[in-house]
Amino acid sequence: MTTHAANDLRPTPSSQGIPVLDPAPPLPDTNPVAFFGELSKQFPEGIFSLNIAGQENVFVYDPDLVTEVSDETRFGKPIFAPLSHVRDYTGAGLFTAHEVDDGDAWGMAHRILMPAFSQRAMKNYYGQMLEIAQSLVGKWANAEGEPVRITDDYTRLTLDTIALSGFGYRFDSFAEEELHPFLNALLEALVESMRRSQELPGMTALRTDDDKRYRKNIQLMRDLVESVIKERRQGMSSGEDDLLGLMLQATDPDTGRPLDDDNVRDQVVTFLIAGHETTSGLLSFATYSLMRNPHALAQAYAEVDRLMPGDTVPDYDTIMKMDVIPRILEETLRLWAPIPQIMKAPLEDTVIGGRYELKQGTKTNLLMGPLHTHPKAWERPHEFDIDRWLPENRARHHQHAYKPFGNGRRACIGRQFALTEARLALALVLQKFKFSDTTDYKMDVREALTRKPGDFELVIRRRQEHERAVFGAVDLQSDDERQQTAVSGVGVNLTVAHGSSLGSCEDLARTIADRGERSGFGTTLMSLDELGDNLPTEGLLVVVAASYNGKAPDNAQRFDDLLGAGLPEGSLSNVRFALLGAGNTQWVATYQAFPKRIEEGLLAAGATPVVERGIADAAGDFDGMASRWMDTLWATLAEEYAADTSEASGPRYEVQLLTESDVRPAIVSEQAYPLKVVANEELVADATGLWDFRIEPPRPSARSITFELPEGVTYDTGNHLAVFAKNEPALVNRALKRLGVGYDQVLRLDLPAGGRTHLPVGVPVTAGILLTEFLELQDVATRSQIHTLAEYTQCPWTRPQLQAYTADTEEAEERYSKEILGKRVSVLGLLERFPAVEPPLAVFLEMTGPIRPRFYSISSAPSANPRHVRLTVGLLEGPALSGDGHYRGTCSSYIAGLEPGDVVYGYVRVPSPTFAPPADPATPLILIGPGTGIAPLRGFLEERAWQHERGIQVGLAQVFVGCRHPEHDYFYRQEMRDWEQAGIAQIHTAYSAVTGHPARFVQNAIVGAADTVWQAIEDGAYIYVCGDGRRMAPAVREALAAIHRQKTGSDDETAQHWLAQLEADERYQQDVFA
Repeated sequence: MTTHAANDLRPTPSSQGIPVLDPAPPLPDTNPVAFFGELSKQFPEGIFSLNIAGQENVFVYDPDLVTEVSDETRFGKPIFAPLSHVRDYTGAGLFTAHEVDDGDAWGMAHRILMPAFSQRAMKNYYGQMLEIAQSLVGKWANAEGEPVRITDDYTRLTLDTIALSGFGYRFDSFAEEELHPFLNALLEALVESMRRSQELPGMTALRTDDDKRYRKNIQLMRDLVESVIKERRQGMSSGEDDLLGLMLQATDPDTGRPLDDDNVRDQVVTFLIAGHETTSGLLSFATYSLMRNPHALAQAYAEVDRLMPGDTVPDYDTIMKMDVIPRILEETLRLWAPIPQIMKAPLEDTVIGGRYELKQGTKTNLLMGPLHTHPKAWERPHEFDIDRWLPENRARHHQHAYKPFGNGRRACIGRQFALTEARLALALVLQKFKFSDTTDYKMDVREALTRKPGDFELVIRRRQEHERAVFGAVDLQSDDERQQTAVSGVGVNLTVAHGSSLGSCEDLARTIADRGERSGFGTTLMSLDELGDNLPTEGLLVVVAASYNGKAPDNAQRFDDLLGAGLPEGSLSNVRFALLGAGNTQWVATYQAFPKRIEEGLLAAGATPVVERGIADAAGDFDGMASRWMDTLWATLAEEYAADTSEASGPRYEVQLLTESDVRPAIVSEQAYPLKVVANEELVADATGLWDFRIEPPRPSARSITFELPEGVTYDTGNHLAVFAKNEPALVNRALKRLGVGYDQVLRLDLPAGGRTHLPVGVPVTAGILLTEFLELQDVATRSQIHTLAEYTQCPWTRPQLQAYTADTEEAEERYSKEILGKRVSVLGLLERFPAVEPPLAVFLEMTGPIRPRFYSISSAPSANPRHVRLTVGLLEGPALSGDGHYRGTCSSYIAGLEPGDVVYGYVRVPSPTFAPPADPATPLILIGPGTGIAPLRGFLEERAWQHERGIQVGLAQVFVGCRHPEHDYFYRQEMRDWEQAGIAQIHTAYSAVTGHPARFVQNAIVGAADTVWQAIEDGAYIYVCGDGRRMAPAVREALAAIHRQKTGSDDETAQHWLAQLEADERYQQDVFA
């Protein structure tokens, strides 16, 4: 072991032990790992020890310490309890095999079974996966409107899938309401295994009835598995290429021996357990997470609707093209890893972190919950954020801070199987259904060997056609359908070498070799080990290789040794090479490790790359990535070896890309800058069935939209963001139709008299662009504009009608105020109402004002991400007050249609008067923001959460949120729960459409919490009100005045003076709108 000075070493931080006889502090009967997770909060060092029944247990969760414990040269995988009890029915299966006592049982099984979990094998299993997933969908379709036990049904799904795909056996779990006897026996056995691991020595022997039931359950499982094996041996079942077929027929490539019957049985039981327990937990937690994170749910629905429009049955390629759903699954695994801990033990006495000494064999547990949320590795660690798993963010992850599938060579072999099955199941479920949490489910984690949500029920209904996004046809063109670049390689040697354990890279190499041979190259296909003995001295070399846990595949290990020793310098100076590296981005620490070593070795030997090293990610669109790289390779080779070459000439034209500020400088002010859309998510859920709409109609859409600021631009919590909008196409077409001008009609405006204008002068522009980007089409018509309209009609009836609004009389003013101003009638509305008015286009342009920026309260805090600005925007939509058709707000409808990658123009503005949190974070807050009024207040809370996570003392915030129904339009609901749980906020709700709820509006909730509100004010709280200024803000003010009168016995005048003084002291601030 590494030596350390004695004064460097220190004891592992320790919690009070749990000795054999002393019951305090008690280890809970259920969820022990959750108990350990709670204990971890007391030890910021990321490590602590706990004596349980006389045995030292060390718990590790600091990512840097976990890095050391993950080193397989220093730490092995012991089989401690509860796995030692699970061995009663899994024996020397892959999950529970001892590394020493079971000889090479694990190695043999692992080597034999690895091909069964290759990318190629996943395609073979897909048909069975789809069949079982469709059974789940069928069951749920028949239960529409009824509570569905989510976790139970996902358990049925995953058990049936592994049984059918792996062993050709049908449990038919969806045919009966009760769980299959095998599943009940398995669940009871797992619970008993966990119980045995927690109780004191000798206690198990006293529970004789429980032991009999345990043995009976084990026998039931073994009987079923042995009958499946017997039937297969007798040829009564098909599926020789599945897991069972491999175990019965294949031999170990190292020893030449097959698995014995007992080990085959142990492996089948192991896969039936591991193959369904973790995946059902993952799907259950993912569904729960989507219910609590509508922004992620909206992205998932959008992806499913794009790739699986209507009732399209997805094929394997479609599932593997998904991006959002895999990121949802990965973020779920981070926050809710079904395997809550990994057991390790030092192979010899060692020291980690330079200070903590661990004796050989010490039970060392890696805690997934604290590790996966450790602030050293994760920003906003408890927030469900699927963007963590975008490629550019994934690359920055700590290499050992994410281990939901275990570690190293003993990590889960079935990872790809589980994730492929989960992708498919979640995609089908989202394609078909919407969920409703009518009971406001509170997470109740149940631990056995794995963990799942307990008693998790949702009401399910089928998605309607209008709820699905409409996209153009998805291009799923296969490689064979693509037009291939013509290449002639006559006289050129092409060596294609593969490093492959599972067969996927060999398949790709064979595809390249076949194409090369058809193109006339002198082609040789070989393994990398064979290449080591036959290195080319000229021509082309193409290598396709994978990593397995950072190491070379089985048929490339000698070549890896050759690379380690170094290829002779200059030996490949006449060779050009192309390299495709396969891997899995979920293995951050070892991703592309071996292909990188190949690349470095080839370059050092003088080889020249033809194209950049390609990557094919088994966690994503593996086939698509490989195909695109091969297309690039052949296109590059075609430039040198083209069958029909012709000299390409450059384009005749130069294209200058203009920004909006170039095109409409008088509209987009000089202070504006481009804002790139990062995300645009729906916040409002379907309200069908939630309440009687005669009480109150559902609210229109509301969006959470995130923009990326340019480099160097900053903002403060409470600022506004100005957004320059564009008119909707439907509105523009209405106006153009009324004016008798076509959308594509090209115009050029001149300004003979000169002067300033907001319109583009002297340049060609279409009428459609002119009305879309330059004119405010929905402003209320002024009396002056109506007077102008009256001048452009010859109709003897129309002119008096218009003049009735513009005459210099009180009656005309009152009529204008009531019929035009009160009903928000625009110039366009008047033109449609009075068809006899015929103003020239030039007159309409002159009388219509420039389109203005809209100002929105920023819903985020720069401390969370200084370049990301979030807005919360409610779509202003409904029957027009004028009675003429439907009204949609100009900017809110524009924002609703934006997609990630779009660019708009705007700028950050400091509101006047200011609306900002107090400088001292310890100051208590009272935040009142119903509906979209929560916008700036969310930013306040996000800032407080950021401060709290960094140990800064923050004052408690009393938060009053209001909506129609919590399942419909409670914005940022999960965040509010999280902040309340963190102790930085106390949430008070008002539901206007929920009969029987204590508060219908926020002012009712304020009065209901009068004691709490008054105490906060007495403690120096600052009050912030945001939202409707016409009804809500005055009602809130009156509620606060009423509390003052109640608490002090004052009259209304005194109470109002008190509020005025709070305003003068800036302790009462409002950000309200009409």
